[in-house]
Amino acid sequence: MEECPDAKGEAVNTMRFEIMRLNDQDGRAVDCTVVDAASVDQIVQQAAAIGQRIYIRPAQ
Repeated sequence: MEECPDAKGEAVNTMRFEIMRLNDQDGRAVDCTVVDAASVDQIVQQAAAIGQRIYIRPAQ
């Protein structure tokens, strides 16, 4: 997890996730990106809207 300061200057842990776009034919990862927790919902909604298969796991 990455530490970043909050408004008070104290460190806060930010959870990050690896999101892989999967090939429709064989399920292999086509590309990959790492995002913060706040972005996951938006990416999931976009993928669902176009029927895209994705795999999400915590980033290391």
